[in-house]
This record gives sequence, structure tokens and C-alpha cells, in this order.
Amino acid sequence: MIDITPDGFGIPVSIPSEHGLLHGQLALLPDARGLVVLAHDTRMLDARDELLSGIFRHAGVSTLSVDLLAREEEHFPDVHNNVSLLARRLLDFIGLIKNRMLLGELRTLPIGLCATNATSPVVVRVAALRDHDIAAIVCRGGLIDLAGMLYLRSLESPLLLLLEESDASHIASSRRALQEVHCRNELKLIPEISIDYAISSGFEIAAREASQWFLTHFLAS
Repeated sequence: MIDITPDGFGIPVSIPSEHGLLHGQLALLPDARGLVVLAHDTRMLDARDELLSGIFRHAGVSTLSVDLLAREEEHFPDVHNNVSLLARRLLDFIGLIKNRMLLGELRTLPIGLCATNATSPVVVRVAALRDHDIAAIVCRGGLIDLAGMLYLRSLESPLLLLLEESDASHIASSRRALQEVHCRNELKLIPEISIDYAISSGFEIAAREASQWFLTHFLAS
């Protein structure tokens, strides 16, 4: 069974998995321009992603933060890099939201995908599979080539890659991967994000670039 149950802190969302429920948190704005799905490969959300969700909402965008791992899987070896598994789960979350939109239970909005590091190839693969359902993608860090060459070549959703300017290996890898991508895409270098991310210029720039990318492509949807 798949549930959406409102409470005082937003709308909890859950889907089943092989090892227990996967959870998400849907925060809806009455006049949102779109919905950004933030995909995580850990049950303990990085505080940077919580802050980023708030920045998106401040920009007028609803958010859905989803955990793609169950509690028992946190210590499974290499599960964080299982692109196929995590992609199937993210597809289930998106399918749930799209179904609620079709039923009129949620307002129909363009959907964007946002990922960091290990979940970057996951959202690229999912966007390629969902074809026209995804209005835009933003990935900060990560190796998008792990999505698979077939998915890179069939991707249609506009893709923004944000990479720290000091990360030479990821920059080189991402530029090679983008040679296989035919949709609109941009690679932007940002300052390194410091440990104190709340006052980090790199984090501020990444958040601003991501917000603008989503707003631009939501309006074009």
C-alpha cells in the first residue's frame, strides 16, 4: 500500500520496498510554480539538503524530499551506488505523485529532480525513463556517466551540473559524459562548499543556480 497522509509538518509520503517502507516529505505551496523532488540515498537527510529545500520553497517551488534507502539498508555494502535499485524506487515515488495529480488530489505541476553525489546518476536515469514527465534536472557533484550510456543519450530533460571548481576528476568525467547528452545542458563550476555550508559562498551559488534553472524550465513547461 502507498500512502500520503497529511500532518502538521507537511505531507509524509511512503512507498514499500524489499526491506521496509521508504519515506518522503512533501511540502506544498499554494501558488507553486513547480515541484522539485530531492532524492537522497540516506535516511538521515544532509542538513544542506534541508536548507536547500527551504531555499527552493522561498523561491516559490514546492518540494518532495525522498529517502531511497530503508533503515535496514544503511549498512548494506555498496547499496548507495546501486543505480538500478535506487532508480526503481525514485520512479515509484514519482509515479505516486503523478497519479495523485491525475486524480486531482494534488495540483498538477511541472516536476524537477535534484540530486547530490551518489544520487546524480539515479535522477539522470529516471528522467530518461520518464521522458517528458521531468521538466528539469540539477545535479551537484556525482558521476552522471554511471546512469548508463543509453540513458545519457536518450535524456531529454534540461540538465544542469554544478561541480566544485577544485574537483578536477569529476569535472573531466562530467565533460566526457556530456558529450553523449543531446538535451539542453550546462556545466557550471562553483566555489568549494565549506563545512559551514550555511555561510558558504559555494553553497549559496549552487542554491541560486539550481533555483533559477528550475524556475526557468518550469515556466517553459
